[in-house]
Amino acid sequence: METTYLLVGGDRRQFWLSRLLLSRGSVFTLGVPGLEDQLPRTPAELLILPTPCLDGQGRIRRTQGEGLEPGTLSGLYGPNTRIYGGGIKPALREQLAGCASVTDLLEDPAVAAANGRLTAEAALALAEERLEASVFAQPCTVLGWGRVGKPLAALLAARHARVTVAARREAARAEAAQQGYETRSFGELRPERGLVFNTVPAPVLTPAQRQALGPESLWVELASAPGGLPENAPAAFSVLNGNSLPGRRLPRSAAAVLLEGIMRKEASL
Repeated sequence: METTYLLVGGDRRQFWLSRLLLSRGSVFTLGVPGLEDQLPRTPAELLILPTPCLDGQGRIRRTQGEGLEPGTLSGLYGPNTRIYGGGIKPALREQLAGCASVTDLLEDPAVAAANGRLTAEAALALAEERLEASVFAQPCTVLGWGRVGKPLAALLAARHARVTVAARREAARAEAAQQGYETRSFGELRPERGLVFNTVPAPVLTPAQRQALGPESLWVELASAPGGLPENAPAAFSVLNGNSLPGRRLPRSAAAVLLEGIMRKEASL
């Protein structure tokens, strides 16, 4: 018997994921961009929610139209349904308790690492598009040394940018230095005008450090909320929103990453 899949909400990742799943079973969708709603007659075996799952109002996120209330999911899953999504909050997980399993794909290290690489690739392309110029020889500061900061620094270095990595932990700075990057703690950082890629989900620069960047600088915000800039703080530079870049810029590749995560989990059941 064919596996039935139901994809709900999301962005273009959900569209491409639905295409990738066609060869694996029967695919149904609700609120997926670019596709008509079509629901299965009985609860699907796999219910796939967006990554990230919820919007700022706690609704099932989608990029076309308003988000879907979590109550919309009632009746779409049963005791044998396995549910997948990214960033599934405890309240939603509790609501879904009647299903067979709930898997947060962002907790899969392989999915997180692949998303980090895609985010880095898309961030570089987005920055060059805004600048209308190459990063060649430009001063670039990467705030944070994690799953996004590491591949991003490598991509910038490959373009011969002048890369400085700022990180809180001494071990992280030592690792970055071993790879040939100039490193600083956040307190030691003396920003110069150019590009700043923030991957830290909290403000780490002082007002004086931010002011020193100047109006010709570009800040690319890649961290999850609240991000690296204080709320309502005046910015002396341009700010580029880099949230959810895999879904916005590379949805087909991002969908393939999610599919690998889902199939890896399914194979372990």
